[in-house]
Amino acid sequence: MNRKIIGILGGMGPEASNYLYKTLIDLSIKYFNAKNNDDFPEVIIHSIPVPDFISSDRKRGEALKMLLERVQQLNRIDLLCLSIACNTAHVLLNDLRKHSDVPFVSMIDEVVQAVRGNNHKVVGLLGTPSTIRYKLYQKALEANEISTIIPDDMQIKILEQVIRNVLAGKLLKQDAQTLTKIADSLKKRGAKGIILGCTELPLIFPSRYSLRVYRSVEILALALLRRYYK
Repeated sequence: MNRKIIGILGGMGPEASNYLYKTLIDLSIKYFNAKNNDDFPEVIIHSIPVPDFISSDRKRGEALKMLLERVQQLNRIDLLCLSIACNTAHVLLNDLRKHSDVPFVSMIDEVVQAVRGNNHKVVGLLGTPSTIRYKLYQKALEANEISTIIPDDMQIKILEQVIRNVLAGKLLKQDAQTLTKIADSLKKRGAKGIILGCTELPLIFPSRYSLRVYRSVEILALALLRRYYK
């Protein structure tokens, strides 16, 4: 029996963390033939109410302090790996890695590898204002010779409101339609795939779209499970 444990820094936001856990269960059944209780991975999700830095740096330091404390707590457990259930919080990943003996699995790196695997050279990115401003995906994609098309300033503001609606538990049909329109605009500008670079977006983005959609939650979940069942 596999006694290793997957650790997840969650709560950013809670709906997305809940969705990540459900995805871990669903993919365990789909790809790893999990049937009984002891077939499924042991998972610790530390839901942390960190200050909001979706669009502002003002509370980034406070968020880092909280996450560092939780990482130190989780390092006392025999974890297989750690991950962050939030794309934007990956701006703090290097700082967290410096204070952790447990290896982190980067959601962004896993998404980039998925894009590489499909030989897409130009992708569109949907995400929070901070994720786009920090260039978390753009830099990682550029290092792999992949170009990124980002929304314009007005679309980024609209994306923020859609994300905040999901955080508040509002899954609105008009928001799903809005996301489709923004994705369509990136497609017209040359995108061959769309990255959902925010863990709230898979909760509302249509299940079917004309381009390949890279859903960061699902990609992270599968990466964690591959390590667990290895």
